Amino acid sequence: MRDDFDSVVADRFEVVDDVPVPDTWSRVLSKLHDPAPTSISDADVTVFDLDSPSATGGPSNGAKRMTVAALLAAAAVVAFVLVSIRRNEPPSPAAQPAPTATLPPAPPPRALFGVEDEEFTPGRYFVDEVGGSPTPRIFVTVGEGWRNSLDQGAIRNDEVGVLTFSRPERVFSDACHANDGSYPGPVTTMDGLVAALREQGGWLDVTVPTDITVNGYPGKTFQRTAPTTFTGCGTTGDSPLRSFDSGDRPGGWGYYEAGEVETLRVLDVNGTVILITTRLKLANQDAVAVAGLATVLDSIRIEQPSAGSQGGP
Repeated sequence: MRDDFDSVVADRFEVVDDVPVPDTWSRVLSKLHDPAPTSISDADVTVFDLDSPSATGGPSNGAKRMTVAALLAAAAVVAFVLVSIRRNEPPSPAAQPAPTATLPPAPPPRALFGVEDEEFTPGRYFVDEVGGSPTPRIFVTVGEGWRNSLDQGAIRNDEVGVLTFSRPERVFSDACHANDGSYPGPVTTMDGLVAALREQGGWLDVTVPTDITVNGYPGKTFQRTAPTTFTGCGTTGDSPLRSFDSGDRPGGWGYYEAGEVETLRVLDVNGTVILITTRLKLANQDAVAVAGLATVLDSIRIEQPSAGSQGGP
């Protein structure tokens, strides 16, 4: 088989030369020069058909050769361009794995009462002693707006309320008349402290305690509501309503404002009884504040002894 392009074209010309072409153009000219021209009918138009025989030949064969040569040359150019494009196309990139987002490590928990009146960065904090008694680390997570309180036993959010840690030594028999004496029973056990706080006089309402567990440590929880007015209270000091005393130790937050709603959790942490409470800023706080305070209380976790001093639940 020959590869010479000119030879292939010559063969095609020989085939074209043998095809008769009708002399349609001469017939059209005769019509145009006719003194009484008539319209050209369909019969006067001859379809160019390479397969139809014709007795005429001549100059039209050269034109056909030119046309066929041009078509073949154009086809060759197109084929060459397509081959060149395919050869020069860059290889398709291999599929790359999707990038993996790397999150920065969470900062370690920080001491809750490290700096007096400190405003907290949102995150996780801990205490490792309550009322002067060492405890496993007690963790709490806070958001924007929380800060240390001045007495070193509570944290506060002025738009929400207060969270306190304490270990009461003495519970007054009547919060509205704290000067009249203390609860007669022991307050160093979980059941004893719950009984003293629940039976204390001076409260508008006290709910029934329910059992809870925080990381395996047993406890009880209930709520108390302060009266809307302290008229008739005989307690002297910082507040007419005072619940308990922790001596000179931090965490002796036993003072209340009118209408406060307090949620109490009494926990036995390896034999040390601690009290964790939350109080709304005002009795008429909206649902957002109530939910925010509950979220902080529910975030509390207590370290297991086997976790080590730097560990946590």
